[in-house]
Amino acid sequence: MRLQKFPGIHRWLWLCLVIKRKTRQNSVPTFRNEKELKELANKFKNPDSEPEMAIVVDMWLTGFDVPCLHTMYFDKPMKGHSLAQAIARVNRVFKDKPGGLVVDYIGIADDLKKSLGRYATVSDNILTNIEKVITLLKEKYDIVSSFFTGLDFKNWSKLSEEELSRLTVSCYERVIKSEEIKKSFLKNFIALKKLYALASPHPETIKIREGIRFFEMIKKMLVRYEHRQVKEISKDIEYEMNQLISKSIASEEPVDIFSLMSKGNPYISALDETILQKIKEMNYKNYALQLVSKLLNDEIRVRLKINPYRYRQFSEMLEDAIERHNQKLLTTAEVIDKLVEIAREVKRAEDEGKNLNVTPEELAFYDMLNQKGLFENELVIHEVAKDIVNTIGPLIKKVDWNKKESIKSRIRTALKDILLKKGLPKITYDEADKLSKELEKFAEEIFAKVS
Repeated sequence: MRLQKFPGIHRWLWLCLVIKRKTRQNSVPTFRNEKELKELANKFKNPDSEPEMAIVVDMWLTGFDVPCLHTMYFDKPMKGHSLAQAIARVNRVFKDKPGGLVVDYIGIADDLKKSLGRYATVSDNILTNIEKVITLLKEKYDIVSSFFTGLDFKNWSKLSEEELSRLTVSCYERVIKSEEIKKSFLKNFIALKKLYALASPHPETIKIREGIRFFEMIKKMLVRYEHRQVKEISKDIEYEMNQLISKSIASEEPVDIFSLMSKGNPYISALDETILQKIKEMNYKNYALQLVSKLLNDEIRVRLKINPYRYRQFSEMLEDAIERHNQKLLTTAEVIDKLVEIAREVKRAEDEGKNLNVTPEELAFYDMLNQKGLFENELVIHEVAKDIVNTIGPLIKKVDWNKKESIKSRIRTALKDILLKKGLPKITYDEADKLSKELEKFAEEIFAKVS
């Protein structure tokens, strides 16, 4: 919680409506009845609804829980339990809200410390002067800015898309040079956002708002092109922090070379030879590496869900190439060439499957059976794969088919019959029984989303 004093400024209490109540002696008209007041209170507690500000005299100061409440303005003397209860309204933890802001117009600091001292040991961590937060905010902003020394990002919002794309990619190149630099940038930027949330709406936060929006774009680029999870960024923390300050530093989606390439063509594929050539010719090699790695990983991941037998090797090749680059066994240019070649191999493997004139599901069973070596030739495997999909197709369309033992038993029997009919004399009954169970499990994996 921060305490911010404004001597000489007056007439605000805290957060939209002066509410009068009836007294026993005098009948004072109210603006709302009891039901309407309850509805208003519920709306105020909801961070996604209005009102966002309330001005009160006596109500809502104690026993009124609003975890999302961020700022409280004091222009009324309060002491003891009432004061401690009042400031608790704003100092509740809400998801990742770092603390509350108390704006003091009347001078309650001493009374607040005394009131809190009756219920808990008071330390400097409970009350933080806003000026200390501002000092830390400026220091952290300078640290994050230092990652981009020599690059003029302060007027980024006035640049054309082409100019902005070159700027964002240049900045991205700075923070992607090594894992240590990337982690340092992310750590310092998240700390900066927390301080910004804690200090808002201080005038100093307005001065750096555009800079933080730009840093947010660079951070989004790091997340976008990281095909493995960026462990340094907690999704929950980032989400809730953005909810807290989104209105003041709403960040646009990153404008970079990839976003310009995507204009008019939202589906950019790593299997497109034109795209691969453009990536190879990029001057920003670190950016090019992250881009092709991300695109290729996405292509492989989609195909792995249906056909792990055909595409698992490419996933392993991608991971191996990235790991060799991390260990400095491959230069950036070399690993880009390697990933481009993997992309071309994925495309060839996909084209080979299409030439067999089978559906993706039939191809998946074809590749699985082809590795078993139990059939006389590929033509037989082709027929078996088609028979499997045609036979179990109607069964897997039933709701929760993979949870009903009766349906699964019918599938196993049908699979066993197909294997014995097409596979003799090379397949024995025991081999057919074992393989039918494997095929049933495989069908459950690739058809799970179909059911």
